[in-house]
Amino acid sequence: MKLAPKLVLTILLLLGVLLAAGGGWLTKTDFERNFEQARTQNTLAHRRDTYSLQNGLLAKAGSGEITSQEVADYGSSLGLYVGQEQGGFAVYQDEQVMYSSLPAALGQEAARQAIEAGEEALLLRKAGQNSYMLMASPVQAAGKQYWLVSAYDVTNLFQDREEKFRELFRLELAALALAGTAAALAVSWMIRPLKKLEKASRAVAAGDYTLSTATKSRDEVGALSRSFDAMTATVRDKVDQMEDTILRQKQFVSAFTHELKTPMTSILGYSDLLRSGEMNPEDQRQAVQYIHREALRLETLSGKLMQLMGLVEQEELTLEPVRLVLVLRDTAASLPELAPMLDIRCDPSLTVMADRDLLADLVRNLVINAARAQPKDGRVHITAGRTEEGVALRVADRGRGIPEADLPHITEPFYMVDKSRARAQNGSGMGLALCARIARLHGSELRFTSRLGQGTVVELILREGEE
Repeated sequence: MKLAPKLVLTILLLLGVLLAAGGGWLTKTDFERNFEQARTQNTLAHRRDTYSLQNGLLAKAGSGEITSQEVADYGSSLGLYVGQEQGGFAVYQDEQVMYSSLPAALGQEAARQAIEAGEEALLLRKAGQNSYMLMASPVQAAGKQYWLVSAYDVTNLFQDREEKFRELFRLELAALALAGTAAALAVSWMIRPLKKLEKASRAVAAGDYTLSTATKSRDEVGALSRSFDAMTATVRDKVDQMEDTILRQKQFVSAFTHELKTPMTSILGYSDLLRSGEMNPEDQRQAVQYIHREALRLETLSGKLMQLMGLVEQEELTLEPVRLVLVLRDTAASLPELAPMLDIRCDPSLTVMADRDLLADLVRNLVINAARAQPKDGRVHITAGRTEEGVALRVADRGRGIPEADLPHITEPFYMVDKSRARAQNGSGMGLALCARIARLHGSELRFTSRLGQGTVVELILREGEE
C-alpha cells in the first residue's frame, strides 16, 4: 500500500477512534444517569411497598397467627393497589412462595437470588427480550420473617442505549466519509515532493549515485531531500567498505577451512595407516604423537575461535582499577613452563583501568608468541611504566622478528608469518587477533616494532587508575 492511502486510512482511523470514544462516553454517561434515576425511583417504590406490606401483615397479626391464604390475599390486594403493569413482585416466607405476580419468563430462581443477595443489593436479570431490576427486603410479622421481592422492567433503558449507539454509528460513518474526501485531497498535495524524491531514489537504486533532488523547501521534506543528496555522496564509500568487509569474511572462512582441513587430513591419513596394522612400532608411535599434536592444535583453534567470537559480540567492558603487577603475576602463574624465561619489571603500585582476566589473557598470548619466536634459552621481557599517553605495557623478545610486509596483517585471524613453524608449535593464528580485540575493548590498540633477527616489541597503552 502506498503512502497516500496509508495516511488517509490513518487519519480516518484516528478520527473514527476519537468519534467512537467520545460518542461512546456520552452515550454511556447518559445511560448511567438514566439508570441511576430509574434505580432511585424503583428503590423508593420498593420501600413504599415494603412499608405497606409490613403494616398489612401486622394488622393481620392482631387477630392471631397469619395464614398463608391471608398473606396471599394481601399480596393480591397490594398488587391491585400498586398497579404494576410492568414487572411485578412476590412475597416469600422462608423458601415458600406466598404470592407472586413476577413475569413468568423471569422465574422464581431470580427472586431467590435477590433474597440471597440481601436488602442492600440490586440485581439485573434478562428474561426473554426484557430486562428487570430486582430488589428484596425482609418483613417481620407475627414472629415470622417474610420477604418482598420487587421486579421493575427497565428494558426501555437498554433499548434507548442501543438506539443511541446505532445513531452514533450512522453519524460516524457520515463524518468519516466527509473527512476521508478532505484528507485524500490534502495528502495528495502534501506528498508531491515525496514522489519526486521516490523517483530519485529509484535512480540511485539502479546505480546512479550522481542524481540529486530539486526540492528546495525548508520544511521536513526539504531537509529529507538534502539528506538524500548527502547520502548519495557517501553511498559509494559505504559500498566499498561493505565489499571490503565481505572480502575479509570470505578470507576468514577460507583460512578457517584450511586450518581445519590440514590437520584433519593428516589425522585421517595416520588413522588409516594405524588401522591397516602395517606400521612398525616406531612409526606407530610417531603417528600417534602426530595425531595427538594435531588434535591439540584443533582444540586450541576451537577455543580461541569461540573466545574471539564472544569478544566480537561484546561492545564494551566495565573497567575497574587493577594493580598491574597482579595481572603479570597471574600470567606467570598460568605459564609455569615459561616462567624461567620471564623477566618482569613493574612498579608494584602501578594501577590501570582494566578487566583483570582479559588483560591477563592478552599478556599471556603475547608471552606465548614471544616465547615461540626465540630459542629455549631466550628471555621474554615484560615491562610497564608511566608515559605521557598513560601506562605503557611492553612485551619484548630477541627472536626472529617479523617482516615489515607482515606487520599490518598479524592481528588478522589465522594469519601466521611462518605457518609450518607455527603449526609445529601448536599455533592457531588466533592469539594476536584475540589480543587486538581485548586491546580495543580497553580503548587501546597493539603497537608492533620488529626487526628481522633482532626481535619484536609489542606495546599497549592503558589508562592509569586509582585504587
